[in-house]
Amino acid sequence: MPLDKNINDLWGLLPIFLSTLGLGVAFGGYIPLVALWLESQNLSFSKIGIITGAASIGVIISAYFGSLIVRKIGYLNGCTLGLFIGAIATIGFRYFDSEVIWFSFRVIAGLGFGLHWVVSEAWLGNLVTENNRTKAMALYTSAMALGFSMGPMIIWITGYVTMTPFFILGLFQVICILPLFLLRQHQPNRGVKHIGSPFFLIKTAPTIAVGCILVGVVDLSLISLLPALVARVPNVTIELAFLFPIVMGLGNVVFQYPVALLSDWLGKRQTANLVTFLGILCCSFIPFFLNQIFLALSLAFLGCGLIYCIYTLSLSLLSERYKGERLMAANASFIIIFEISSLSGPIIAGKMIDWSIQFGLSIFLISAGAMYLLVSTIRTIQKKPNYE
Repeated sequence: MPLDKNINDLWGLLPIFLSTLGLGVAFGGYIPLVALWLESQNLSFSKIGIITGAASIGVIISAYFGSLIVRKIGYLNGCTLGLFIGAIATIGFRYFDSEVIWFSFRVIAGLGFGLHWVVSEAWLGNLVTENNRTKAMALYTSAMALGFSMGPMIIWITGYVTMTPFFILGLFQVICILPLFLLRQHQPNRGVKHIGSPFFLIKTAPTIAVGCILVGVVDLSLISLLPALVARVPNVTIELAFLFPIVMGLGNVVFQYPVALLSDWLGKRQTANLVTFLGILCCSFIPFFLNQIFLALSLAFLGCGLIYCIYTLSLSLLSERYKGERLMAANASFIIIFEISSLSGPIIAGKMIDWSIQFGLSIFLISAGAMYLLVSTIRTIQKKPNYE
């Protein structure tokens, strides 16, 4: 492989895609595995939620300090360290019988996952060219989404009461390290700028930041609250609760690359506005058609698949605007904003549903989409050459 800084051929980026796919499998399986294991220990749902959600704390911490770690040990070693930390936390979780230790291991797992996440995205952003930027980001996001969809299959095969699934998922994370060594000659310079304020993107690149917020609040809100809504609404088949996460993940995988191709023709910002409008429109109709299973699943497939593409388009704009050492700091800010949005989204959406079980979720989704379109429109009117 030539020692150019950038890689023009998407096949040259395959090691990052494979590593991301494997990590998606590991964490896609680990999240429900932990929840099922804790439920088997007779923990309350509130405690299960607190322990499983603790990983977000680790992700935020690793994103904030990721630039310092890369400056010290480099991109490859940073990803390797993250994956080893994640593997140890995954396996170690099963050996203890303490809520405090379980919480701590979830934070540690988030540290490992977050470190690989922020470093690999910044690494990819430094390798792509203007010709393949959005398509590369789409394949990266698709690999992660496909992995998350495949991960639960491990639990289905092995069950969740033994040590086996914990060891398998830990091993997956170690294996994820291997493809990255093929890119060891393509590591960007270590002169990484420290992140400073974790929210600096909101001021310097508001459209990118609000796109990140949009996906963050919508993603976990729909995944966590739609199944609960199905269980609460009368005359709705409960199987819909299990099918929603599957079709959401499939929609993510299916629409990523076509939307990336559309953005090359129409432009990233125009595509993002169109995708936001159509995606939010479809998602906001879901609560009104829960008694029609095919239509509800079709709306989730289309709506969520399109909304997830905003993450890819925002990530592409991010790597287009920020280069070199600034990209690592910008990507860390991006992930921190995303995680905080994911934590706050379900809380706000849940309160909206408590206020109105029929209209609450739809009003929440429309408000989130309108916020993005408003910021994007204002930035367009300002006509700055490098606005984001």
